[in-house]
Amino acid sequence: MLAGLVGLLAAMVVAPALGDALGDCNEAEIPAARVAGCTVIIEAGPSSDVLGVALMNRGIGHAAEGDLDAALADFDAALEAAPGMVEGFYNRGNVNLDLGKNEDAIRDFSNVIDAEPRFALGWLNRGLAREQKGDKIGAKRDIERALALNASLDAGRRALARLKRVR
Repeated sequence: MLAGLVGLLAAMVVAPALGDALGDCNEAEIPAARVAGCTVIIEAGPSSDVLGVALMNRGIGHAAEGDLDAALADFDAALEAAPGMVEGFYNRGNVNLDLGKNEDAIRDFSNVIDAEPRFALGWLNRGLAREQKGDKIGAKRDIERALALNASLDAGRRALARLKRVR
């Protein structure tokens, strides 16, 4: 789904400076370049879907730099601009999980699962948030579902081993 939304950015008719910013926003490997490129796009005032993707990409850059508060703010703004953006919920859920905001993470990953029930990482990460919250039974159920969808998830197998005594 992200590829489709990123395609919205690519379809924009942009001036050369915005074109460079667009490339950085979508593909820069250096987080600071991604943040800078996305900021240029955001400040140019694109449509809500494009704005949502730019904010999400900038949030990914902030998260990679370790600035989780800035990442969370961008993911919140991305979801305000484009409320149905599943990737926004997934990325915000990851930051909430990293920040120990387990209820918020569970809510975000539940939105991901509702929209994309076959997305194994949504199930896995909701399970990890439930585990951190102390809901071992719910965690085990979600992680087993993630592994049923994608048996190669090492983090899922490790988490399930931690939870194996829970019935």
